[in-house]
Parts: sequence; C-alpha cells; structure tokens
Amino acid sequence: MNKNKEEPLDLYDLVYDYLHESWDPIGVKAFGEPAGEYSNYVDDIVLLIIRKVSLKDLANHLQKLVEEQMGIDWFPRNFHVEAAYDLLEYRGK
Repeated sequence: MNKNKEEPLDLYDLVYDYLHESWDPIGVKAFGEPAGEYSNYVDDIVLLIIRKVSLKDLANHLQKLVEEQMGIDWFPRNFHVEAAYDLLEYRGK
C-alpha cells in the first residue's frame, strides 16, 4: 500500500476502512471483494482532511469520484455529504 508518510498511519487506516466498510458506492463489500477497491482514493482524501477542507469541498470530491471515476450519477447529494461528515470526524484522531 502507498501510505502517506507525513500523517500517522491511523488516519490512513481509518479512511481506508471507512471507504470499504461504510462508503462503498459500488457495493464491493456485499460481493466479498477485497477492501483495496477504493485504495487509490485514500491518499487524496487523507490530504484533504489534513488540509482541513470544508464539508462541502470534501463532499464535492467524493461526488466527483463517484460520478467521474466510477460513472455513477444517481446517488443523492446527501450520500456524499454524510460520508464527508463522517470522514471529517477523523481529524485529530
């Protein structure tokens, strides 16, 4: 794994686990797929959390990942906002 060396491993692991366990917009967990499906997104999300971006900016980033990277455009805005809120709770942990 390509872990961010500037931030404690804990934040990286928290985000990594959250994306697979809670966020999971394409449902890989339900099919027993490996947790690494979303690993390419972790570094950028960790950096956004470290940079203390706003809830809106992180939600926009998540929405862009889902719509542009995964090609899924039917998730309600609230899906991204709730995930961003949860992820921002990891600040300072």
